Amino acid sequence: MKAKLMVLFVLVFSQLAISQEVNCGEKENQLYKFVADKEYKKANEFWSEIKTSCAKYNESVYLLESKVLQYNIEVANPENTEKAVRELINHFDLYDKNFPANTNGNYEKRAMALYDNKIDANDEIYTYLDQAFHLQKNTFVNPQALYTYFKLYFDKNNSDKTQVTTQKLISKYIDVTSLVNENIQKLAFKTDEYNRVQQGMSSLMNGLLTCDNLIPYIKFNFTSNNKDLDWLSSVGETLINKCSSSPMFESIALNLHQLKPTSRSAYFLATYYMNTGKIEKGTEFYIQSASLESNKLEKATICYTIASILSTSDKTKSKEMVLTAIENNPTNGAYYIFLANLYANAVNECATTELEKKALYKLASNTVLKAIAIEPRYKVTAENMSKDYLKNITFAPKAKIKTVKLGCWINQTVQF
Repeated sequence: MKAKLMVLFVLVFSQLAISQEVNCGEKENQLYKFVADKEYKKANEFWSEIKTSCAKYNESVYLLESKVLQYNIEVANPENTEKAVRELINHFDLYDKNFPANTNGNYEKRAMALYDNKIDANDEIYTYLDQAFHLQKNTFVNPQALYTYFKLYFDKNNSDKTQVTTQKLISKYIDVTSLVNENIQKLAFKTDEYNRVQQGMSSLMNGLLTCDNLIPYIKFNFTSNNKDLDWLSSVGETLINKCSSSPMFESIALNLHQLKPTSRSAYFLATYYMNTGKIEKGTEFYIQSASLESNKLEKATICYTIASILSTSDKTKSKEMVLTAIENNPTNGAYYIFLANLYANAVNECATTELEKKALYKLASNTVLKAIAIEPRYKVTAENMSKDYLKNITFAPKAKIKTVKLGCWINQTVQF
């Protein structure tokens, strides 16, 4: 008899649970309909019912209610704005309590609800952003939030040097820079926004990011971070603009390149060796950087840098590099101007007859005029250069069309 009662109890309990689940599902659907129809007042009233009976049913209901509360903020009178913001923050508290593993980034959202609505609560905003940085880093992606976090830290600490040293400011700068770089990898379409964050942070740190301050920080932290790709990369980006001739920059770049060779790590090494007079080694790493680069515009820029460096010492390689730059970014007229000059400056090196000299100047003229078709802003510059080249070409009246094959490193056939 007891067994039968137990079975009956289980069946009844199961039915009640199923009934409640179905009921919560219906409530979620009703909330969704209210929000979709922009009946926000009804949605907000209905939310009280969901909170009471279905608070842990599905986190999607929290996302729906977030939209309602955000709308309430947007339509609130100025004197009621903070109250509406606080309701949203309380909502995020409940969200995190019932779904602690959510990936909605609610600390960042709390902070930006206060910040965007100009609520005077800088300490509170900073606390939420600091929690986002340490506890929800994977979702801390809002560019404005990242900059605000660093600026509040900077303002809070820069005023009192007895509490926070320059080294701590640099440490926070490097840490936030690491996160910015991570986010660029995840959200490439926001690269320009993240770059503005970096520029803003660097502007705040102007005067502090000196070699005298950076090198001691890096030496002290190098051993504990020498396997951390993000830290090494962020330090490298900082040093390349400030201390690119420092042996510490070479150590950072070598470590980074050995752990994970990338176009950027090779570029760091190329920059260091160029700036310390090791041109051959620097060129080697520039070429490696170009070969590792997958972004066509970046690849073109690197190749153009190599072409410029080699324009007097290795014209064959210089030409190869500028042609690769053109191949990867055919919309840059400056590349044709450079190539034209490369040809014109090779007259004494590659032209053995007067006819070959004329052909070479003609080739330079043809090349520089291509810049106009690519970028009309070069019209005046390109036309003036073309005229200068053509001054070196004179022909007798009724001269026959000539075809000249140029050898050397040029390897072009010119007709005129």
